[in-house]
Amino acid sequence: MDAIFNSFLGFDLSVFEWVQSIQSSFLSALMVIITTLGDEGIIFIAMGLVLLLTKKYRKVGFTVLVSLVVMLIINNLVLKEILERVRPFYVFNLDGLLADKQAFIDAGRLGKFEVMVEKIKAMTEQNPEMAAEWMSTYHYPGLVDKLTSFSFPSGHTSSAFAAAIAVLWYNRKIGIPVTFFAAVMGFSRIYVQVHYCTDVIGAAVVGIIYALIGVLIAKYLFPIVDNLMDKVFSRFQKKKDA
Repeated sequence: MDAIFNSFLGFDLSVFEWVQSIQSSFLSALMVIITTLGDEGIIFIAMGLVLLLTKKYRKVGFTVLVSLVVMLIINNLVLKEILERVRPFYVFNLDGLLADKQAFIDAGRLGKFEVMVEKIKAMTEQNPEMAAEWMSTYHYPGLVDKLTSFSFPSGHTSSAFAAAIAVLWYNRKIGIPVTFFAAVMGFSRIYVQVHYCTDVIGAAVVGIIYALIGVLIAKYLFPIVDNLMDKVFSRFQKKKDA
């Protein structure tokens, strides 16, 4: 898989060059706000919970939450750990990685740090021309903190699309603006340069798949959850009226 990722480095670098050309203080502040909203998927979890607590949109909310659970398991616990793509601010930048070793130790990811060291050495040896071009062209802006996790696919983007497509499946009126926001979330990850463009494209694709899996699961589990929530709310209302 490393060979496939490496074949796209020229494209990813050209996207970063374009991003650097449009940077401004206003756009940077806006992108940081948007990308921060996606940290830990909080905004999408909150959206799912709010929808879940309404009778009209309960199924939508349940599907959003299920899709996010699917995303967490497959995306963050499986794909990232198997594919082990080095973040753009470390690729070809062994000195930068070594300088941040303590952050990996603090995060309990020393083993992953060692994997990244070997990957960077191999990539630099195999792609000396690209290594030189990358190091002379790419400049991490430091708009957000560096991450010690692997890069592909983008967790922010996949969670955004998982939630958005889950909503869109049932309600286009709400789903279209949420999907637009998901796309902006993906762009924000490229803008702050913690993900390659190919990370975001891949994340959008798998995010859609997570949503479809969520829809399928909700088809069978939602009637049980819906009935249970009706009983809970009914009892709560009786106690309130007593």
